[in-house]
Amino acid sequence: MRSGLLILGVAALLTACGESHSPAASPPQANVTGIPVVAEEIALHVPVEGTVVARNRAEITTRMMARVSALSADVGSHVRRGEVLLRLGTEDIAANRAKAEAAVMAASAALAEAARHAVRMDTLLAQDVVPQVQRDQAHLMLTQAESQEAVAEATLKEVETAGSYATIRAPFDGEVVSRFVDEGDVAAPGMPLLVVEESGPREGRLSVPVEAAAGLAPGDTIRVTALGGRTVHAPVRVVAQGADPMSRTVDVRVILPADWPTGVSVTALVPAGLTRAITIPIGAVVRRGQLTGVRVVTADGVSLRWIRLGRAVEYGDRVEVLSGLNAGDEIVL
Repeated sequence: MRSGLLILGVAALLTACGESHSPAASPPQANVTGIPVVAEEIALHVPVEGTVVARNRAEITTRMMARVSALSADVGSHVRRGEVLLRLGTEDIAANRAKAEAAVMAASAALAEAARHAVRMDTLLAQDVVPQVQRDQAHLMLTQAESQEAVAEATLKEVETAGSYATIRAPFDGEVVSRFVDEGDVAAPGMPLLVVEESGPREGRLSVPVEAAAGLAPGDTIRVTALGGRTVHAPVRVVAQGADPMSRTVDVRVILPADWPTGVSVTALVPAGLTRAITIPIGAVVRRGQLTGVRVVTADGVSLRWIRLGRAVEYGDRVEVLSGLNAGDEIVL
C-alpha cells in the first residue's frame, strides 16, 4: 500500500516539474503600419550650377602711362557715381599743355598775318599792281595758316583730353572689390587698377540646358540655394535667345538679394516638365555604401529592399524611384 502511494507521489512530482519547464508561448507580433506607395504626376527639376555676379562690373583702367599720385579708394570702399577713385601724375601733361597752347597762339598769329596779306593782295590786284599769281599765293598761304591753327587747336584738345584721364572716377554707385595698384606705382594703358561692382540686387548667372531653358520666361521663379544653405525663389530677369553651340546651354539670369556675395557658387533647380513616377520621402531612404534601399512592410513584418533612385523632386524633399518599388507597396520611415 505504501509502495503504491510512493509511486503515485513520484509520478505527480515528475509531472509538476515537467509542466514548470515547458516553453511559454510568444506573444503575437504587432502589426506594422507603413506609408502606401503611389504613382503620381510630379514636376521634374534639373540642378544647374551658377555664380553670383553684380548687375554691372567695371574694371577700371587708364589710357595713359603715369605714376599713381593719389589713391582714395580701397577694397570694401563704397563709392558714388562720379566720385574720384585715384589720380595720376600730370607733370608731363602740364608741359605738353603749355607747348600746345603756345602752338595755338603762334598759329593764330600766323593766320591773322596771312589774312591781312591776302586782303592786301586783293587790293593790289584790283589796282592792277600785282599779277594774279601773287594774289593766289597769298590766299594759299591763308588756307595753310587756317589748317595750321586747326591742327594746333586739335593738339591742345588732345592734351586736355589726356589730362582728364589723370582723374579716374567711379562709373556708378557701388563697391570697390579689387585693387591692383598702390600709391607711387606706374599705371600703363590697359593695366587694371581697380574693380568696382554696382550696388543693388545681385544676379545668378546660370548655364541652363537648352531643353530646360525652352520652358523659361522672364518673370518665372527658380529655387536657388547658396553654399551656406540659404535658399530663395529667384525671379528670372532674362533668358538669352541663343545657345552656346559647344555646351548646348542657354545663359539665364535670375535676380538675387543684394547681400549675397559675388563670386560664390549657387545651385538652381530649373523646372523640366511633368512626368508620372513613384516617389518617396528622402528620409525613407536607407544607404549602405553605394546601395540604396527602403524598409518595406511584408506579411512577416518589415524587410529591407534595395531600390534604384532617380532625380530629386519637390526641391529635394522627395526622390524618384526607378525600380524596386511598385504602387501599393508600404514603406516605413
